[in-house]
Amino acid sequence: MLVKDLMSASISYVFQDDTIKRVIFIMKSEDVGILPVCDKQNHVLGVITDRDIVVRNDNAKLASEIMTENVVTVNSGDDIHQAALKFSKYGIHRLPVIDNQRLVGMLSLKDLAKKKVLTAEIGHIIYNIYNHK
Repeated sequence: MLVKDLMSASISYVFQDDTIKRVIFIMKSEDVGILPVCDKQNHVLGVITDRDIVVRNDNAKLASEIMTENVVTVNSGDDIHQAALKFSKYGIHRLPVIDNQRLVGMLSLKDLAKKKVLTAEIGHIIYNIYNHK
């Protein structure tokens, strides 16, 4: 099974020069806890999580000021087990999905949990996330 078979293709994102107010508005209206930050060609430059807004938002005005750079991504054509290894290795809950270096979706642990074939891996991933240093 491939990442593209499980990912959510309907995703929102923001640009570096979007305001924090806009980021918060999109997160609330879309009920999401993460937004990729992209350039005009949909290249992923970073991500902003709801935690970033709480922890890093000391008078920040723009998305670029609080986004996390050096984002771990997964390719849409990767095997789902490769994605599971990234969740575990990096202790993360969501991965932006790219194709030809452009954002095409988002893959979450919830997406993996929907497939019973990955049940053992989910337990291992969750253990690693909560014990990640």
